[in-house]
Amino acid sequence: MIDIEHLETWVGRSETLRDVITPFPSNALAATLNRDEIYQDGAALPPLWHWLHFLKVFKLADAGYDGHPTLGGFLPPVPLPRRMWAGSRLRFAAPLRIGEAIEKTSAIASVRHKAGRSGDLVFVTVRHVYGADARIEEEHDIVYRDAAVADA
Repeated sequence: MIDIEHLETWVGRSETLRDVITPFPSNALAATLNRDEIYQDGAALPPLWHWLHFLKVFKLADAGYDGHPTLGGFLPPVPLPRRMWAGSRLRFAAPLRIGEAIEKTSAIASVRHKAGRSGDLVFVTVRHVYGADARIEEEHDIVYRDAAVADA
């Protein structure tokens, strides 16, 4: 049974992460993509490459079975085991730049329950804002589902 009222109490919770946009992740991704660019301080971060930064560091003891942080801290404790990316909407007002110290503020925007042919689904939308001047704004939809059922 999904206690959606309890899960909805997470709406409005927020967390702020700080990171320096270092060149290594961009240079590693550029090399992986067989690109010739070398990113140095001051260079604009290409769109979507912000996903290489602001990665949470946590002890293995604080990880769930899927390798992500255990639910019930920032994200609500949805009692469904399959956590998947359901979609995103992004707005790029200005690029982040290599060498900058940036804050990413994330807030739970909504928690919704739906019942489908495959069973219960819980959708959590998280709003991320990068930089005090909101250079990047992102809405990230996460869906939680029941465990997969093996074919007989």
